[in-house]
Amino acid sequence: MFITNNDENRDRRGKADQREENRTLVTQHPKEEEVQQMLNTAEQELSKLLKNSSEEREVHFNIGEGILRLNLKTEDIVLWGETLKNISEPGNVLLACESSQVELSSTKLTWIVGAAIRSTMIEKKSDIVNVLKSLDIPKDIAEGVSKHCPGLGTDITWAFYLERHGWLTASPIIDTTKQIHGNNQ
Repeated sequence: MFITNNDENRDRRGKADQREENRTLVTQHPKEEEVQQMLNTAEQELSKLLKNSSEEREVHFNIGEGILRLNLKTEDIVLWGETLKNISEPGNVLLACESSQVELSSTKLTWIVGAAIRSTMIEKKSDIVNVLKSLDIPKDIAEGVSKHCPGLGTDITWAFYLERHGWLTASPIIDTTKQIHGNNQ
């Protein structure tokens, strides 16, 4: 994108020698607009989840025999953001795994405490199913992730771990300098 000054308008008004802040935004690539609209949509979906979340800023989905828990707590989102900043080759998915010494498919998802935080990249939302299945997450729960995590694989980085009840927990990693409006904190 680039910005052009409205010089013609200033010339017509006899103000060509004055600098005005009157500028017109010109989009070079329509794809940039499309990507921005997708990001806005993912952020809007996340905002809706926040508005509908419990007082604890969580959303639970009963899926088959298990539960998918979305952790939308600001302090956890910030912590995951700090973790992502410290990863040398960050992907768009963070995983709390038992080991960092083996191939990703040879470890399992675990609790955050004492976990090896691993990063991986997925191209599209549906790719998360195979990643999670390889980490011992049941297929129906893994498929639920692809339905309930807005922006996954495209616009928003997500972190996954097990919580103490064994529920798969997903937490978005967003730029906390942007406001995603939800329940009052």
